[in-house]
Amino acid sequence: MGVRAACEAMVERLTRRDPGTPKIPAGSYCFQVDRELSTIVKWEPDHTDVVQGVEPFAHFDGDLRAWGLDPRFVDPIRDLLDVDAVDLFTEKLNVKRARVGGPIVLHQDYPYWVANSQDPGEIATAVLFLDDATRDNGCLEVLPGSHRDGVRKPGSQAGFGAFEMDPTCVPDEALVSLEVGAGSVVFFGSLLVHRSAPNRSNGDRRTLLYSYQPAGREASVVSLAALLGGRS
Repeated sequence: MGVRAACEAMVERLTRRDPGTPKIPAGSYCFQVDRELSTIVKWEPDHTDVVQGVEPFAHFDGDLRAWGLDPRFVDPIRDLLDVDAVDLFTEKLNVKRARVGGPIVLHQDYPYWVANSQDPGEIATAVLFLDDATRDNGCLEVLPGSHRDGVRKPGSQAGFGAFEMDPTCVPDEALVSLEVGAGSVVFFGSLLVHRSAPNRSNGDRRTLLYSYQPAGREASVVSLAALLGGRS
């Protein structure tokens, strides 16, 4: 199965399910825990019938796990982490649907993962763009060089929202928009400051993210219950 088809099949499968848990607002997002599949579905906060993303999924979706082990992702990550072998740490699909796909707020990945890894240099991510990414459809925006400056000061919100950065701490003009074509891959570490704008276009802006760690470590099946203080 092609990678786009595999992603859409997974989203369709999850939207047909009733996991029996509430949709929980948290920071700028809205989550629902699927305990049976040990995954988290992220819903659009202003359109809670529309999926925004899924994390993780390799433990229950063999097709998408196989894509994550493709040497075209794995080999550059091995070089980036300077290790002989890597395993998946976590995986995320962002679908950012046409006209309703909301923003991903300014953040670093590592603060969300600190409970699972004490060294931010041990995790890196490959982002596969399934559609052309433009300013109009909410492409990735990054702060060049920010991966060298350590973990940024947490935001002023409580709970899950504290992982988000204060949006005023980085001037808009300092961010670089990564406008890339479908099929492009971007690699970055867990300390890169980044965000993305809403999708105002008539087409989806989907991205598939695989995060890796040195081989031999347990994969992180992200616990939203812990991140939300047990409110799942």
